[in-house]
Amino acid sequence: MGSERTTYLTMAEAWALDDLIRHTWTEEGRPVGRGLLLKVFAVIREFEARRNDPCPPEVLPIALSEDECWAIDYHVRRSYVDPEGYRVGRPLLLKIFGLLLEMRNQEDLDSLRLAENAVDIDSPDVARRLEQWREHLNDEPPENGGESPPERPQPGD
Repeated sequence: MGSERTTYLTMAEAWALDDLIRHTWTEEGRPVGRGLLLKVFAVIREFEARRNDPCPPEVLPIALSEDECWAIDYHVRRSYVDPEGYRVGRPLLLKIFGLLLEMRNQEDLDSLRLAENAVDIDSPDVARRLEQWREHLNDEPPENGGESPPERPQPGD
């Protein structure tokens, strides 16, 4: 849960998060709201500082943790329209869904890598089990009922 992913917010999306997320919000007992809002405040301040630039940014980056993404998902409704009339709920949620899926996919990949590396092929236990398996395979009767395979005629016979 410590990893973060980056997405890009419009000014309207940043203000929507400020409107909707409460600083007291916790996720499974962990405080999330205050840290998330500090990130949002930084994005809003950057938008405001660059408002009069010849080419002000349309979006700015924000790095979000999984807990912060779940907090956004909880607070933002798909139909949310900000006070200026911009429909920001659906586009913002789609970004958050993408981040959550990316995080979960990475978590699944990491667990597969751990499973691959979990077996130490040089351990004595693995070598012993492998040898037992080989003995078991050698002790099994042949599939043709124990008969020897038919002999093939040799060239020149």
